[in-house]
Amino acid sequence: MKKINIMYKQRLSLATILGAFILIFTSCSDEPVDTVLAAQLAEYNNSTAGGGTTGGGGTIVSGNFTATVAGQSFVADATAGTYATVNASNVLTITGIKSSGEYIGIQLINPTVGTFVVNALGGNQTLSYRENSTTTDVYSAFNPTTAQPTGTLTVSSLDLINKKVSGTFSFTGYVLSNSTLTKQISNGVFTNVSFSDTTTSGTVGGGISGTYMLTAFNTSVPTDLNLDGTASTNQLSETNCYNNMLLTLNSNNTFVANSKGIDIVSNGTTQTMSCFTDPDDTGTWSLVGNTLTLTTAATPPVVETYTVSGNTISATANNGQVVGYDAVTHAPAYLTCNITIVYTKQ
Repeated sequence: MKKINIMYKQRLSLATILGAFILIFTSCSDEPVDTVLAAQLAEYNNSTAGGGTTGGGGTIVSGNFTATVAGQSFVADATAGTYATVNASNVLTITGIKSSGEYIGIQLINPTVGTFVVNALGGNQTLSYRENSTTTDVYSAFNPTTAQPTGTLTVSSLDLINKKVSGTFSFTGYVLSNSTLTKQISNGVFTNVSFSDTTTSGTVGGGISGTYMLTAFNTSVPTDLNLDGTASTNQLSETNCYNNMLLTLNSNNTFVANSKGIDIVSNGTTQTMSCFTDPDDTGTWSLVGNTLTLTTAATPPVVETYTVSGNTISATANNGQVVGYDAVTHAPAYLTCNITIVYTKQ
């Protein structure tokens, strides 16, 4: 009975219509990361030289940061976190620092919750380690001999409102200029590491933050849901189930989206269509160029990408499903088609 119930109660909210599109970002170099990390280390050195634990309200912040490095315990004396816009991307850099200058650094470009294979060269996430302040050798999560990534990073919590991040990591570190120098870093844990936030993504793209309404739900297969004898490719002309469906992009990079759709329900003998309204979806958003990425707060998170054009944002999915009527039996059925949705800023 459970399978039958799932089949007839399939939800056609936007999350199930669009699926998960992963934004792959490759154009940002490592140089901004080095600059941010160098600033964090310099501020830590200045703060400890003055006998304090903070740099006067700068990047040295709260949180716990531990790991095992070559079998030895690493417990950071301080953590540092910076969230800033670099080359139209939002870059989060967090660091666990010891008084000896030993550190472990983590970078995330357009950060989201999830588990990632970390590549130190040109990836969206990087991991690095330095043994002390007197060496220039930096161990990265990349094997220069095999040209393969060697790290795993899990972001378990990313709170852009209270500005805290938590997660775990491990990697085999290689000195890129000398692949015989390696360090095994395991059991990495960072908990409630806070970060400063100077991102400007809320104003990128002409002020994208605001409230948007669903103004088109176009399908490659026309339907006649209202049975008026005229089929339409815009489902908003056929049903009021999506009326006043809103997506709000807040200036702090969080979003709230209405979740509405159509069910095919059964009383055991007859199938009918029924509108539904589920609890709102919430999460975080980022903008790179004209590509908007939404990441829900659900577990596991759902990632969706949209194209921004003027005051509209849109997304397209091939081989999606919408509710319609079977051409032979005239009973409610799920139809396979291509789908484009459009939101317009209000």
